[in-house]
Amino acid sequence: MDTMQKSELGFGNTGGSMSNMPSSSLKGKLAAMEEEIKRICNEINLHKKEVEDLRTEKAALEQILQMKTQDVRKTITNEIIRVEEEMKKNFTQQKSENARLQQQIVQLKNEKTELQQTLLAPVSYTHLRAHETSLHLVCRLLLEKKKKKKK
Repeated sequence: MDTMQKSELGFGNTGGSMSNMPSSSLKGKLAAMEEEIKRICNEINLHKKEVEDLRTEKAALEQILQMKTQDVRKTITNEIIRVEEEMKKNFTQQKSENARLQQQIVQLKNEKTELQQTLLAPVSYTHLRAHETSLHLVCRLLLEKKKKKKK
């Protein structure tokens, strides 16, 4: 071992060379270091297993998220299609209702014009005389006689 490795392993020169140290303490330190290395290796393996588990969980969650995203996208797409079809149907119904109402408006305007012409049309004198009662006849004759006297 070179001096760098010795100092890293805790075998640094503390005033003497390695030959000055008792062999049992050197073996004890090596055994302790081997135990420490095994413990650290076990800890590293546990951390590696933990990282692997986390990666597996992440992949599973990403897959679930992707599936849910696809489901939501599919649901929204179907809902959009349904709403568009409903809007088209309602638009068609509204158009036909508008046409029907427009036709009724034209018909009502025609009826109004006919009624106005009927009510405001000049009435003939003979038509009025046809509906005359005997009392009206007497009054009319008296009025006509009075007019003639004034002339």
